[in-house]
Amino acid sequence: MTMFFDNLVTMENNEECLLSAWSNSEINVMLAVATNAPRIVFMSDEGALIPNFEITRGTNTVAQMKWHPVIHALAIGWSDGCLTLWQEDDRLVRDEKVSTAPVSKLTQL
Repeated sequence: MTMFFDNLVTMENNEECLLSAWSNSEINVMLAVATNAPRIVFMSDEGALIPNFEITRGTNTVAQMKWHPVIHALAIGWSDGCLTLWQEDDRLVRDEKVSTAPVSKLTQL
Protein backbone atom coordinates (compact mmCIF):
# COMPACT_ATOMS: atom_id res chain seq x y z
CA MET A 1 0.00 0.00 0.00
CA THR A 2 1.30 3.46 -0.86
CA MET A 3 0.47 6.56 1.15
CA PHE A 4 0.93 10.16 0.09
CA PHE A 5 1.19 13.00 2.57
CA ASP A 6 2.89 16.33 3.17
CA ASN A 7 5.84 16.62 5.53
CA LEU A 8 5.70 19.82 7.51
CA VAL A 9 9.21 20.25 8.85
CA THR A 10 9.56 23.34 11.00
CA MET A 11 13.07 24.76 11.22
CA GLU A 12 14.46 27.68 13.23
CA ASN A 13 16.19 30.88 12.03
CA ASN A 14 14.37 31.03 8.65
CA GLU A 15 15.94 27.72 7.61
CA GLU A 16 13.83 25.90 5.01
CA CYS A 17 13.45 22.23 4.11
CA LEU A 18 14.48 21.64 0.47
CA LEU A 19 14.43 17.82 0.28
CA SER A 20 13.47 15.02 2.63
CA ALA A 21 13.77 11.23 2.56
CA TRP A 22 12.42 8.55 4.92
CA SER A 23 14.69 5.65 5.82
CA ASN A 24 13.64 2.11 4.92
CA SER A 25 14.32 0.69 8.37
CA GLU A 26 11.38 -0.79 10.28
CA ILE A 27 13.16 -0.46 13.63
CA ASN A 28 14.94 2.91 13.57
CA VAL A 29 12.86 5.10 11.23
CA MET A 30 14.54 8.41 10.39
CA LEU A 31 13.78 11.37 8.19
CA ALA A 32 16.77 13.00 6.48
CA VAL A 33 16.07 16.68 5.83
CA ALA A 34 18.22 18.80 3.49
CA THR A 35 17.95 22.50 4.25
CA ASN A 36 18.99 25.77 2.65
CA ALA A 37 21.64 26.29 5.40
CA PRO A 38 23.02 24.03 3.59
CA ARG A 39 23.05 20.97 5.81
CA ILE A 40 21.29 17.67 6.36
CA VAL A 41 19.65 17.04 9.71
CA PHE A 42 17.95 13.89 10.93
CA MET A 43 14.59 13.58 12.68
CA SER A 44 12.83 10.73 14.43
CA ASP A 45 9.53 9.36 13.18
CA GLU A 46 7.84 11.50 15.84
CA GLY A 47 9.32 14.72 14.42
CA ALA A 48 12.02 15.32 17.02
CA LEU A 49 15.36 16.64 15.78
CA ILE A 50 18.14 14.16 16.58
CA PRO A 51 20.78 16.26 18.41
CA ASN A 52 24.44 16.39 17.30
CA PHE A 53 23.56 14.49 14.16
CA GLU A 54 24.03 16.42 10.89
CA ILE A 55 26.00 16.46 7.64
CA THR A 56 27.47 19.61 6.10
CA ARG A 57 29.77 20.16 3.13
CA GLY A 58 30.76 23.81 2.95
CA THR A 59 28.42 25.94 0.87
CA ASN A 60 27.30 23.14 -1.47
CA THR A 61 23.59 22.40 -1.53
CA VAL A 62 22.04 18.95 -1.67
CA ALA A 63 20.74 18.00 -5.13
CA GLN A 64 19.47 14.45 -4.38
CA MET A 65 19.11 12.06 -1.41
CA LYS A 66 18.16 8.40 -1.32
CA TRP A 67 18.24 5.76 1.44
CA HIS A 68 19.60 2.29 0.74
CA PRO A 69 16.71 -0.21 0.55
CA VAL A 70 18.18 -2.63 3.13
CA ILE A 71 20.99 -1.15 5.24
CA HIS A 72 20.78 2.12 7.16
CA ALA A 73 22.81 4.19 4.67
CA LEU A 74 22.04 7.43 2.84
CA ALA A 75 23.40 8.44 -0.57
CA ILE A 76 23.65 12.21 -1.07
CA GLY A 77 24.26 13.97 -4.38
CA TRP A 78 25.62 17.52 -4.09
CA SER A 79 25.43 20.54 -6.38
CA ASP A 80 29.20 20.42 -7.02
CA GLY A 81 29.07 16.88 -8.48
CA CYS A 82 30.20 15.03 -5.35
CA LEU A 83 28.50 11.96 -3.97
CA THR A 84 28.48 11.20 -0.25
CA LEU A 85 27.68 7.84 1.30
CA TRP A 86 26.72 8.06 4.96
CA GLN A 87 26.18 5.01 7.21
CA GLU A 88 24.18 5.40 10.40
CA ASP A 89 25.69 2.47 12.31
CA ASP A 90 29.19 3.95 12.60
CA ARG A 91 28.37 7.43 11.23
CA LEU A 92 30.89 6.90 8.46
CA VAL A 93 30.96 9.59 5.76
CA ARG A 94 32.69 8.93 2.44
CA ASP A 95 32.91 11.53 -0.37
CA GLU A 96 33.67 10.89 -4.04
CA LYS A 97 33.86 13.42 -6.89
CA VAL A 98 31.76 11.85 -9.67
CA SER A 99 30.91 14.78 -11.96
CA THR A 100 31.48 18.46 -12.65
CA ALA A 101 27.72 19.03 -12.86
CA PRO A 102 25.21 18.68 -9.99
CA VAL A 103 24.12 15.11 -9.24
CA SER A 104 20.67 14.91 -10.80
CA LYS A 105 19.59 11.32 -10.14
CA LEU A 106 20.34 8.51 -7.69
CA THR A 107 19.20 4.97 -8.51
CA GLN A 108 19.82 1.57 -7.00
CA LEU A 109 21.22 -1.29 -9.02
